[in-house]
Amino acid sequence: MFGNYTDSARRAVVMAREESRFIHDSYIGPEHLLLGLLHTYPNTVQTALGVSPEEVRDALVGFVPSGPPDTSASFPFTRESLDALKTAQRTARELHSDHVGIKHLLFGVLSVHGHRLDRALVDAGADRDSAQTRVMAALTQG
Repeated sequence: MFGNYTDSARRAVVMAREESRFIHDSYIGPEHLLLGLLHTYPNTVQTALGVSPEEVRDALVGFVPSGPPDTSASFPFTRESLDALKTAQRTARELHSDHVGIKHLLFGVLSVHGHRLDRALVDAGADRDSAQTRVMAALTQG
């Protein structure tokens, strides 16, 4: 599934799994993908969202119950996160790119809706539509 992902994009997906574990979830949702992107490429996310990485992270982890990190071996992707990954791949193809990079992945994440992700973006003051426009502009400019 990640064969055509750049090393950077793969690293963000791996970090999404770690972020999921850290915040006591047993799945990888679009909010975890965004956390993975924030962890590995905070400046890219800040440029796209127009708010600081800390604001987004605080809004996302504000939903976290207290307790130890999840130690499960398996962290399945939710339907929404799979949709984000598929959108990232489709966007790369449509833009004639052989690889899925960070910006494709961010565009995919911003293209899906999930309760925690949606609420966190609003709480952080991010405008999803403007962010998607900025990411697409960055993708089409090279």
